[in-house]
Amino acid sequence: MSTPTAATLTTILLKEYGLRNTAIRGVQPIDPRRAVFSGRAVTVRYLPLREDLLAAQSLSNPDATMHRLLDSLRPGDVVVMDGRGHDDNGLIGDIIGARMHSLGIAGVVMDGRVRDAGEIAGLGLPVQCRGASPPPSFVNLMISDIQLPIACGGVSVFPGDQIVADGDGVTVVPAELWNKVGAAAIEQDRVERYIRLRVAAGEKLAGLYPPNETSKAAYAAWVARGEPADKLV
Repeated sequence: MSTPTAATLTTILLKEYGLRNTAIRGVQPIDPRRAVFSGRAVTVRYLPLREDLLAAQSLSNPDATMHRLLDSLRPGDVVVMDGRGHDDNGLIGDIIGARMHSLGIAGVVMDGRVRDAGEIAGLGLPVQCRGASPPPSFVNLMISDIQLPIACGGVSVFPGDQIVADGDGVTVVPAELWNKVGAAAIEQDRVERYIRLRVAAGEKLAGLYPPNETSKAAYAAWVARGEPADKLV
């Protein structure tokens, strides 16, 4: 399956399934050239720091949760981090980012910030987040759990949900709906591409958007002809 747009997915989820809260708030790509990615959610939860537990989460501890996270990642995964909306620290930096990139993950989404944003962008690791911040996460947060339901940017994310990111933002699709929703969104994106071509050619919206029966028939004929940009009707 090709990847539908994040915007169209939100429309399908709302109209067909009544799901209103599917777009993660407050995130943007650290590198706009790498805004587009998708994959299965691997979830990470942070909690407010408790100093007596910090040593156990240090990377010097081979059993730390971050090591368990990295060991669990597979190519194509999307790491989704519940950073509690903090803007005064970075959840990951260039070293962890380099390891994630080497594992072939599709991208990272977090409702927090990153350190070493330039270095992470230079790695080619796609990240959508709240921006950059120099201090490390452990000034006030600690990684707590992986592969549990989390909240990220005001949206519930469950392990295995499909994450779709692009220039508009990030949409979360429940895993059990992905095949149907993804296919419907791809078709809707194609319909809208056809409509844009006709509007760009000077046609009025009436009867095109939403399409009436005549426009639907013309669209079907256009698809049958191989979707040519120069022969719309």
